[in-house]
Amino acid sequence: MANYSHAGDHTILQNVSPLATFLKLTSLGFIIGVGVVGNLLISILLVKDKSLHRAPYYFLLDLCASDILRSAICFPFVFTSVKNGSVLTYSILTCKVIAFLGVLSCFHTAFMLFYFFFSLNLFFFCCCYAYL
Repeated sequence: MANYSHAGDHTILQNVSPLATFLKLTSLGFIIGVGVVGNLLISILLVKDKSLHRAPYYFLLDLCASDILRSAICFPFVFTSVKNGSVLTYSILTCKVIAFLGVLSCFHTAFMLFYFFFSLNLFFFCCCYAYL
């Protein structure tokens, strides 16, 4: 099975209707905009409000920062790739770095959520079962 980013014939991927390309670009732009602006607003709220300076909200702030970085760094490369007819115009090193950052962001989010739920479980086990 050939990888289309390295295949010599790109005509299969470039025969996409303009409406489909427009819908893809619009949805990607919407995801990028909402991802950056929404997470930035939540981050500002978490930093400004002193009552939210507790451990669970620091986890949320870390997840917001990770999502902002992914939306601002990785998604524009996908946006440009879709705009060029799903042909990667970047070097192999750039593609590897962007793929690494995308995977790192996903694993970071998964591990932080796992750690958050594990620490909640540990808290309930230590604090709540002590009084039973």
